[in-house]
Amino acid sequence: MINPIHSNASSQNQWRMRHRNIFCIATILVILFSERIALLPQAILLGMIVISIASVGVPHGALDILFAKQHWKLNTVFSWLFFLQLYLMLVALVVACWFWQPTVFFIGFLIISVLHFADDLPSSTPRAIKILQGGALIVLPTLIFNTQMTQLFSYFITQDASLVLVEKLRSLAFVWSLGMLASAVWLSKRNKGVALEVILTCLLAILVTPLVAFTLYFCGLHSVRHILRSETFLSPVTLTLKLTGLVAPTVVTVLIAAFCWDYLPAVTFNAKLIQIIFVSLAALTVPHMIILSVTGFVVWNKD
Repeated sequence: MINPIHSNASSQNQWRMRHRNIFCIATILVILFSERIALLPQAILLGMIVISIASVGVPHGALDILFAKQHWKLNTVFSWLFFLQLYLMLVALVVACWFWQPTVFFIGFLIISVLHFADDLPSSTPRAIKILQGGALIVLPTLIFNTQMTQLFSYFITQDASLVLVEKLRSLAFVWSLGMLASAVWLSKRNKGVALEVILTCLLAILVTPLVAFTLYFCGLHSVRHILRSETFLSPVTLTLKLTGLVAPTVVTVLIAAFCWDYLPAVTFNAKLIQIIFVSLAALTVPHMIILSVTGFVVWNKD
C-alpha cells in the first residue's frame, strides 16, 4: 500500500499550509499562557518535554535510514551493516567529545543546531535570514531568561564557561531580534506565511521559558515539517516500511539512552534527564545532517 500523501503536489502544499497554521496557532497560545505553563511542577513539565521529543522529535531523524536506502541502494545485509556501523561510530564520537572536551562539544552543538534549524525555511530564503531563524532559540532566550539559560548550559559545561557563553549570546540578542523583525518585514512582501513564522519564532524565543520554547519549535515545526517534506523527496514506499523506519531507530535510541543513564555526570534526576535529552540529540544530529546534505534534501527544501 502506497502512502496517499504522495498523490500530488497540491495536496502536499495543503498539508504544509495546515501544518504552518497549526504551528502558528499553537505558538500564539503558548505565548499567551506562558506564565501559567511556567508555574507547572518541573517534573510534569520535563515529563511532557521528554514524551514530545521521544514521540515526535527523535522519529523525524529516524527517517535517515530511508534516505540512506534510497541514496546508497542499501539492499544487502552487508551494505546495511556497513552503513549502521558508520552511523553509530559518528554517534559514539560525538558522545566521546562531550566527555573529553565538553566546552568544545557544546559550542559545536550550538553551531550545528543553528545551521540545522536554518534549513527549516524554504531554500529560496536569503542565507542571513535563515541563520537568524536557526539561532533564535539559542540566542534570544538570553534577553529575559539568562539565569535559566546559564543553569541549562551548566549541565553540559562548567558554571564559569556557562556564564561567559550566556553573556556572549546576550550581547547579540537585541541586534538578533531586530534582524529577525527586519527579516519578517522583508519577507512579508514575498511570502507572508514565512514572515509570520519568523515573527512568532522570535516572540516564542523571547517570551517563553527556554525548554518549552525549544520543545515546541523542535517538535511542532522542525520535526513535523521534515516528515512532511520527506513525503515528496523520498521515493514512494509502503506504509509498513515507513513506520519501521520511524519506530525502530527511535526505540533503539531510547534503549541506548536508558543504558547510559548511570554513567551521566549529573547528580539530580532532572539534570540527568536534560543531559541525556540534549546529548542524544547532539549525537544524532551530526550523522543526520551529513545524510541530509549528501542526499540533497537540504538543498531541495522548498515551499
